[in-house]
Amino acid sequence: MEIEIQLTSNLIAEIILPPQFGLAGAWVEFRGIVRGGENGVKISALEYESYSEMAIREIRRLLTEISVKNPCLAAKIIHRLGTVPVGETAIYIGVAGRHRGEAIALLTEFMDRLKQDVPIWKRRSWPVETKQKAATVPLVKIPITATLALDQAISEIQSRCEPLPPVRVSLPDAIGRVLRETVCASEDLPESDRSTRDGFAILQNDESENFQIVDTIHAADWKPRELKAGQTARIATGASLPCPGLRVVMQENVERNGDRIKILKRESGLNFRQRGEDVKAGEALVKNGAHLDAGKLALLATAGCAQPLVSPRLRICHFTTGDEIIAPNQAPKRGQIRDSNSILVHGLLNKFSCHLEQRHLPDNFELAKSEIEKQRSKIENTNVLLISGGASVGEKDFTRALLEWLDFEIIFSQINVRPGRPLIFGTNGPRIAFGLPGNPLSHFVCFHLFVANALAKLMDAPVPKFLSGKLAEKLDDTPCPRDTLWPAQLQLFDGELKLRPLKWSSSGDVTCFAEANALIRVPANQGLIQADTLVDFLPTTDRMEL
Repeated sequence: MEIEIQLTSNLIAEIILPPQFGLAGAWVEFRGIVRGGENGVKISALEYESYSEMAIREIRRLLTEISVKNPCLAAKIIHRLGTVPVGETAIYIGVAGRHRGEAIALLTEFMDRLKQDVPIWKRRSWPVETKQKAATVPLVKIPITATLALDQAISEIQSRCEPLPPVRVSLPDAIGRVLRETVCASEDLPESDRSTRDGFAILQNDESENFQIVDTIHAADWKPRELKAGQTARIATGASLPCPGLRVVMQENVERNGDRIKILKRESGLNFRQRGEDVKAGEALVKNGAHLDAGKLALLATAGCAQPLVSPRLRICHFTTGDEIIAPNQAPKRGQIRDSNSILVHGLLNKFSCHLEQRHLPDNFELAKSEIEKQRSKIENTNVLLISGGASVGEKDFTRALLEWLDFEIIFSQINVRPGRPLIFGTNGPRIAFGLPGNPLSHFVCFHLFVANALAKLMDAPVPKFLSGKLAEKLDDTPCPRDTLWPAQLQLFDGELKLRPLKWSSSGDVTCFAEANALIRVPANQGLIQADTLVDFLPTTDRMEL
């Protein structure tokens, strides 16, 4: 009986074609679908794990044993590992037999013995209520006038942001998203011994000088056969070796005469890649939480994971405010400034997988509400609402009132940091909102400290963390009662990565953006910090020009 076994973390296809057997009279299929309940509790998914090599061996033994009394032609087993959401297939079994009765009997007995004989088991179930309960845990109410410390503000944001449900998408659509499952190799990579040279395959211990060419094997061929002493197969780079125990002699080191060759030089290397030398079947290729770039997507494609489980694309709406704001292509009159916050936010969100809507609001509360009302349905379907400006306490600063009108609960409205003190954070169910202080440098700081933390939590990605590094030169500042986030450039100095503090005059100063790729955390009430002192810093880019 022909047996095919797959243990995979990938989605099991809805349609699986039966093998082509001329004598088969029946093809019987079984699908184990994850149900919505487990032991009387509603669940969202089941999680399976296994000892893969032992499981494959035991499945093959079981099928071979059962087929003695219920002879069948072929069996195909696919068992999914990792997290399997409700409604998706956890196990697929297909059996080809000459008669329907034999195929059904084999399938039935195999299912009865699978749980007790094969080391594949449910690791845990995911109750539907788990995240809902986490979201409704009573949180300490913060007085709206309170000024939060930096770490406390980050903690409040993280405690109120829950990961959004994952989705399955095509590989091209997964770029930039966060993987929400661990993808394992469904087979050995490479899946066979493969030549790394254009040349001739011979037995490893064959000391013959002359060889008879008995076959030609191209990269796409599969031609298993035994080679004897004195025999060789012409083989292309990337082609599968026809049997174990071979080596490949480079074509440059042989002399060919018709269908015979003479070896002129023997190399020390075997010139082939061994089966499974990259990764063994069942081993993790890309782990849960990975940010999917081009290389990781290529690896998923190699593993046959065509529909990875990933974070959804975030829906973000961004409003700028201020009657003094004009477009970048306009010449400002007195009292006007070009809009830099729109392009700043657009650029900062570029590394997050999101749909971004951007609009401008007038500096009038009623007119702003009227403008928002036109797009209310869009706003109500967003995951994140960002409002630039109007976060302070001036006569035209109405961001907090606007968020409350949109039914957001304001969690806090100021933090003890410089720049960026008047930061508003609010929630409306799973939706979140930020009122960002209008000056560009405050925008830059508040995004990396707070907004990026919230987005990472929504995507179930690792949150930004402070690192430690040395100052390349002294940081000379007047002591401030607030933590200061000082723009800096992380550079290579004498073979060591160090931070060079940049000049900035105020929260409206954008000149440091030309070089800034990090923020140094200067503790409250600390002034001069000498060169080579170890400081905490937050990277603000994935790239550094060294």
